[in-house]
Amino acid sequence: MKLDASNKAILALALSAFCMGVTEFIVAGILPDIAKYFHTTQPIAGWLVTLYAIGVVIGAPLLTIPLSHLHRKQQLLINLGIFALANLIIAWSDNFYLTLFARLVAGFMHGVFFVIATITALKVAKEGKQNQALSVMVSGLTVALVTGVPLGTFVGQIFGFQAVFFLIFVLTSIAFVSVFVIMPNNLPGSPTKIKYLFLALKVPPLLKAYAITICTCGAAFVLYTYIADMLLNISGFSKNMIGIILLLYGICAIIGNLIGGKLTDSKGSIMALRIILFGQVVVYALVSLSAYWQLGVIINLCLMGFFAFAGIAPLKTFAMMSAQKYTPDFMDSSISINEGSFNVGIALASFIGGVVFAHLGIVFNPIFAALFALPGLIIVLKSPRAI
Repeated sequence: MKLDASNKAILALALSAFCMGVTEFIVAGILPDIAKYFHTTQPIAGWLVTLYAIGVVIGAPLLTIPLSHLHRKQQLLINLGIFALANLIIAWSDNFYLTLFARLVAGFMHGVFFVIATITALKVAKEGKQNQALSVMVSGLTVALVTGVPLGTFVGQIFGFQAVFFLIFVLTSIAFVSVFVIMPNNLPGSPTKIKYLFLALKVPPLLKAYAITICTCGAAFVLYTYIADMLLNISGFSKNMIGIILLLYGICAIIGNLIGGKLTDSKGSIMALRIILFGQVVVYALVSLSAYWQLGVIINLCLMGFFAFAGIAPLKTFAMMSAQKYTPDFMDSSISINEGSFNVGIALASFIGGVVFAHLGIVFNPIFAALFALPGLIIVLKSPRAI
């Protein structure tokens, strides 16, 4: 089947999203190797996850403003160029603080990318196929989790973690060239103002949406960031098994993502979130028990991947509908804050996970993951089903 210009542009964005996804999630699979290389502890090395997430939080709402007056193609090229350079620095660096800085910059660009790419995907899509185009673009993240992270974990264990980030640099460079060649030049930007961000933060119903996003998306990372240590030292798996288990986790995440979308269509976003958050609280907590049983922990982690990613569709739908209702004149700003909220949750959860790991031990991380999701469940249980 011959691809037209619209489909090629969407695939270029999906490849870019894949690079962003691998960069964000890969550290969880190779954290012990990174800590050993830099002669530090895993909770300290976990700041590579936390700072990346903080970068996304800052980048999504703030760094889109200076780029907003440029054409979408120019925005994407600047964004991908800086992202590629940041990963090249990580691949070369033997200084932990320089690596931290490069991760922060990469996080900035990740946040900017998904604001720009979401709008661009809708603009280049064929009439009536905007949602499908958006799904294909975002699927790059899920494919990264399923294939990129396990393969990256294998590459990191065999050739060293720097090799993974060099491969990300190469793939991002290919995405850069693809955007340069394929993306149309007639997509003007939409200048935004910082005052819209403050206005979007003053609407109580939107604050509720942001809080639910933080709890739903962040909870898994209290455990996921440090999952390699638990699998090695509590469950007794070999290093070679970690990539396979993460692959199973990712497959279940794709299934969860698809079913979460169908559940949202049939039950509505609030009801879907009630079901999913209840599942998160129960399934995450159970890992503290199943961690001592190899088959049990594999099944439990598959369920964890399912519920962790089932929440994406209802969260985005809830945020979009809330933005349409309460901030119709500056929806982009409201949506960008919600995109940032995804990584507020990841950053906060990774930080809490590091503290729990350092002071209580990894076996307590599942309990705190469940506690992290609990406020989100309470909010949706008290919310009306109709927005």
